[in-house]
Amino acid sequence: MRIVLPLSILVLLFACSLKSAMNISFRPGDLWLDDNGVHINAHGGGILWHDGAYYWFGEHKIAGRKGNAAWVGVHVYSSIDLYNWRDEGIALSVVKDDTTDIREGCVLERPKVIYNAKTGQFVMWFHLEFKGTNYRTARSGVAVAASVTGPYRYVRSFRPNAGHWPKNIEERQKQVPEQFREHDYSGGELPDAPDKLNLCARDFADGQMARDQTLFVDDDGSAYHLYASEENSTLHISRLTDDYLSYSGDYIRVFTGRFMEAPAICKRDG
Repeated sequence: MRIVLPLSILVLLFACSLKSAMNISFRPGDLWLDDNGVHINAHGGGILWHDGAYYWFGEHKIAGRKGNAAWVGVHVYSSIDLYNWRDEGIALSVVKDDTTDIREGCVLERPKVIYNAKTGQFVMWFHLEFKGTNYRTARSGVAVAASVTGPYRYVRSFRPNAGHWPKNIEERQKQVPEQFREHDYSGGELPDAPDKLNLCARDFADGQMARDQTLFVDDDGSAYHLYASEENSTLHISRLTDDYLSYSGDYIRVFTGRFMEAPAICKRDG
């Protein structure tokens, strides 16, 4: 029996044979190697589909407990089939400069990238904790690039929606009980149900907490940021500005008191 393979598959077979064995399936439990035969290093990642290829962005980790912090940056790989990945290098690098938010040793997690058709820019968002703050920073970081694989230029970090109330907040939730007004629960258990603490009101002036997160672009080009907030007890869904670089002030609270992290979202049947 004669088997005829499509040209695209033949090209991929030839390219992979030059460096490493081609993957034709997923192999759970095995090391997943890139085109150089090196273990893929893209943790807490997100995948962008753009112009006929997939791009996988993730945290580049180093070995040991020190690897919980960022010492390299965000790694990016490309693929046309989700099995075989080409190393495209470091998309966003952390730096030695102590005056910047993304200095070596900070926590830079869950990088996600979307494309803005209006500006022609690729926009990366990530969860950022300043070096040495032990997860008390709870910020969103933003970087941009003209090319999908970068290099990305760091723009800034900030807390979401300072001075804005969520659309679905109740009047009773806008007042913070005095005994909880200045308390920081980062890294510890909350003493009561989150809605009794009114953590959203506590953070109203300086901006809401933002940790594990993802991005979503709707069919009309509107982009949304989903992230764990209020000491990780509640998810927020925030609409971004048209350039995808900031918050519009339009957001809602969902899954209150559920302590759900690292959301993922897709649109199905409208």
